[in-house]
Amino acid sequence: MKFLSTLLNEYLSLSTSEYIFDKDGYGSDPASALKIPISGPMFQRVWPKTIRSTVFHATDLKGLQNLKKIEGKKKTISAFWAMMSRYMESGVATEGGLVVEMEGDVLISSRSDIMSQVDRQGRRWVEMSWFRNASHWGNGPEFKKVKKEFRDLIVKLVKKHLISKQITEGWLEDMQAKDRAYEKAARAERLKREKNPQKLVVRNVEDAFEHWSNMKRHLKGDGKKLRLVVKDYFDGVEKIFKRNKKILEKLFYGYANSKRSTDDSWDEQLVNNIKIKKIHVLKVKSYEDEDYVVHDDVTSVGNWPIEYWDASINLEIYTRQVVKKEIGK
Repeated sequence: MKFLSTLLNEYLSLSTSEYIFDKDGYGSDPASALKIPISGPMFQRVWPKTIRSTVFHATDLKGLQNLKKIEGKKKTISAFWAMMSRYMESGVATEGGLVVEMEGDVLISSRSDIMSQVDRQGRRWVEMSWFRNASHWGNGPEFKKVKKEFRDLIVKLVKKHLISKQITEGWLEDMQAKDRAYEKAARAERLKREKNPQKLVVRNVEDAFEHWSNMKRHLKGDGKKLRLVVKDYFDGVEKIFKRNKKILEKLFYGYANSKRSTDDSWDEQLVNNIKIKKIHVLKVKSYEDEDYVVHDDVTSVGNWPIEYWDASINLEIYTRQVVKKEIGK
């Protein structure tokens, strides 16, 4: 389920590299802003046992047309198992009115909004801050190890692709101890860097993330090397996933293996390889017209079974019954 701000971000989709090097996000720790790719092929390699499930997606006619185009493909979309009725009819930045019932392969399952974003290739990205917050649900301490590995990955890639000269961590400790000799040496080093900005140093994690966020500027004009950095990042993420498979499996699929019931207004499931089963049509208020409207021309998009609902609360009850029946509870 996406509100206006999130939808605008998706309509103004960024490139893959823009997400990788984006430093804006939640939390004071720079690692919290890292964007993690939700790649279907990557997840299939790490977790080959697929959770195939019936999910729902709130949209309008235009969105339905887009869904039809990606049936059976690797592009990932946001869906739900549980959603309060009022958000089904008015939560998206369109006229809304349609809830699509479909099957899909679940890549990530969450009891709350993941706040995922989509790039120009249709790949979803999830901010590290969500991983951290979600890990508090019975998995917090273990996830600290995972987060450290992501920090180490960024430091490693910055040193590999950018750094020609480094100041060791010991220098930083001595600077913090206010050792005058090291302070003087550090000032001299900073002056050198100002005169020759290509000489970058990594004294701490913050330095590494600062250089990482400016990677495209540092490698301007060298597309081949930038593509190598992107490849190394994807490979590094996959290796971290494999090393921490059990920890992340709890994080990604714990909700899917539960009762699939949330206290939030909706949950969020990232799915791909979708197959549309049925279209549910709601009477909703148009944002352009005060009168109620009914989307009765779904058949112009595809030949699916259609069910009409006068009250969204009844559709909410229906979706919960479908989910409950699927999990056998």
